[in-house]
Amino acid sequence: MLYRTALMVSAAYVCLASPSAFAAPRFTLGSGNEAVIEPLVAHPAETPCAVKLYHGAKFGANNVYFLYNPPANCPGPYATIVLSVDISLNAGIQYDRTGTIWVGGVPLWFGTTAEPNPKLGPSWHFERDVTDYTSLLGGSNSGFVSIANYTNSTDTSIITSSAELLFYPATASYPAPTVPDQIIPLAADGGGTIGLGDSTQTAVIDQLLPNSITKAVLDVYLQGQSNDEFWYTCVPNSLTTELESCGGGALREGEIRVDNAPAGVAPVYPWIFTGGLDPYLWAPIPGVQTLDFKPFPVDISPFAGQLSDATKAHRISLSVFGANSYFSVAGALKLYLDPARAQVTGSVTQNTLKGYPTADIKNSITSSSTLVHGRLDTSTHRDFTISGNIVGSTGPVQYTVNQVGSFANDQGFYISDTIYKQFIKQKTDTTISTTVAASAGTNTEVKTLSYPLTVDITEDALASGKLSILTTISQVYNDSDVSVIGGVQNNSSEQNSISTTDKLYLDSSFNLIGNKDMASTANYSTSSSTAPCFARSLAAANNVLTSESEGCK
Repeated sequence: MLYRTALMVSAAYVCLASPSAFAAPRFTLGSGNEAVIEPLVAHPAETPCAVKLYHGAKFGANNVYFLYNPPANCPGPYATIVLSVDISLNAGIQYDRTGTIWVGGVPLWFGTTAEPNPKLGPSWHFERDVTDYTSLLGGSNSGFVSIANYTNSTDTSIITSSAELLFYPATASYPAPTVPDQIIPLAADGGGTIGLGDSTQTAVIDQLLPNSITKAVLDVYLQGQSNDEFWYTCVPNSLTTELESCGGGALREGEIRVDNAPAGVAPVYPWIFTGGLDPYLWAPIPGVQTLDFKPFPVDISPFAGQLSDATKAHRISLSVFGANSYFSVAGALKLYLDPARAQVTGSVTQNTLKGYPTADIKNSITSSSTLVHGRLDTSTHRDFTISGNIVGSTGPVQYTVNQVGSFANDQGFYISDTIYKQFIKQKTDTTISTTVAASAGTNTEVKTLSYPLTVDITEDALASGKLSILTTISQVYNDSDVSVIGGVQNNSSEQNSISTTDKLYLDSSFNLIGNKDMASTANYSTSSSTAPCFARSLAAANNVLTSESEGCK
């Protein structure tokens, strides 16, 4: 049987007028430089107050530290705060690297970098809306950026980066939104990601909390690394030798607990880095969110009354079910406080979430001395409700979160002495319905997320002694929200997808010779009842950009 190569490791739019709009840099057709399909943040049409975090920093094994100070003579409130980041590499050889930016121990950015090649040093710009972190950014704090880039005689490319925060003061045209009153990091002491090697290990917040919490949301990042980088290709430990694949099974899921009680579930998005499976697949268009991860928001507000008991420390923990090597995790707890009551009370009144998921595995793999083939299907289903009452200055509120989710990872294998085929069809669907019932009325929100992924890998041993590897991937992120607040309905959606294919050629010693027939298409769109729509399509062939189009109806 073939040896798995080392490469495995390494609609319609509704538009309304809005005071701010998306911006999108144009790319050069025929270029192999990084083409990031996501638009920049929608900026208010006014001049921001800029604060540099770091400039022209070059990265090796060590962090780059800075002291953050809020903008002088530019007090809040703010309509928008934007994190603006530039990253570049010089031409050469280098792996994709994980990057993070921290202020006060809180991650403002978590993502990865693009890989260069001897003829091209890629560069790119991206932005994040960090307005939710207004309270954190209101005072001076220590900060650092980490892009652990290790160089040697082979891996020579250097990473350079600059970042700044742009503060847009609130005006009558651009009012300040409601933002959390306090941000608490879920991270290592002083900042930094936490590594989880198996399902039993946890990242925790363990401290006294304010007495007046009315809403609490935990943003979590769950990044698979090492043998968990390609977790969606993995199989049960008993089949790793037979199927020449990673172990631990194909199910990963984030588990959140509050004071040791199950409190939420975070599906894991299958991020693929620019070196993932085949580096040419992602040149020049990277995978979905590859360079800038989106955190998953876990609403733990039904526990707000319980957490407002400041007579004792409260423990909020995060683990990854199925972790089989290394998950790098981080996050932030966003707390909204009662402005008129020092002590909020309440308790959890219903909690049907039952600990870890149960994986249903159907195995039809058959083996002989010359052939292994068949299917391996893994699935699970989640359906739970958590409700709590919260008594604050506006009277009693019943806060209910219902989450329904399904996960299916269907794999097919065909393995002989001359061919290795693995096909993966994975779908992760989650619907979160939130209801806030008070004497003044009832507000609702329904958030629907879908993460389809297909991966088709065929490795062929050629008569010449060489090896060809044909890989085709389709990766999607769908997010739609429908909310009814104060009787007014708002709708929004985001769709982000890429389909890409490439064929690699390796010599008999598994050294890369080259690639052929690379092609990819990517599409991104947003629609909203309160903001302009945006749509963009990109296409690439033979590792250069071939087309770009924008526009929505």
